[in-house]
Amino acid sequence: MLLLVVLLGGIAGTAYGQESLAETSPRLALPRSRVDEPFDGPVLVGLYLAGGGGLESDQGPLEPGYGGQIVMRPGAAVNFLDFLYDWNTGLVLQIEHQVLSETDELLSGDGILRRYFRDRGRDDTEVRLFAGLGIGVTRFTVPGTLGTQVDKYWSGVAEVGQEWLVDAELMFVLRAQYRVNLRRHANWSAFSLQVGLGVPWPI
Repeated sequence: MLLLVVLLGGIAGTAYGQESLAETSPRLALPRSRVDEPFDGPVLVGLYLAGGGGLESDQGPLEPGYGGQIVMRPGAAVNFLDFLYDWNTGLVLQIEHQVLSETDELLSGDGILRRYFRDRGRDDTEVRLFAGLGIGVTRFTVPGTLGTQVDKYWSGVAEVGQEWLVDAELMFVLRAQYRVNLRRHANWSAFSLQVGLGVPWPI
């Protein structure tokens, strides 16, 4: 019985010591971004329009596209993966539809890790360049089949662009995106230029 009391007392003392140490030691506090900026990181929801197409010879270069996104900037993404905040990296979930030609198209659900760079804006407006990599579950129309055959597989996504966050209430996005089918025998790829608008959630 005495041993049990001593053990419980030691555990309580250890927990109290850790809490006290975390309060006094910056190294044990919540992580900070590597550029030491306090991302408040609202969750943003938005829509975007795109112009792009496939890189096959019979696919157009400026076909229409559209999609929707949930953008969790580093301060929000830390709730899912805490190391993202330290890397100034956000998490983007998106659904995209892109026309590739008169008969070809793709539909994809993607997850993207978006790395942010230093703020280039003013006090009322954040302006941040970003680059991202991700993976998606994608339904491609098989080129050359006039839209009669489809292939469902993983695709890789790369992006570069810039975000404007005005008064933490309105986000504008301009980005270029490249997508490639990861199935070995298929080298179909697609690109697009996109412009989008987002607002914090809940609105």
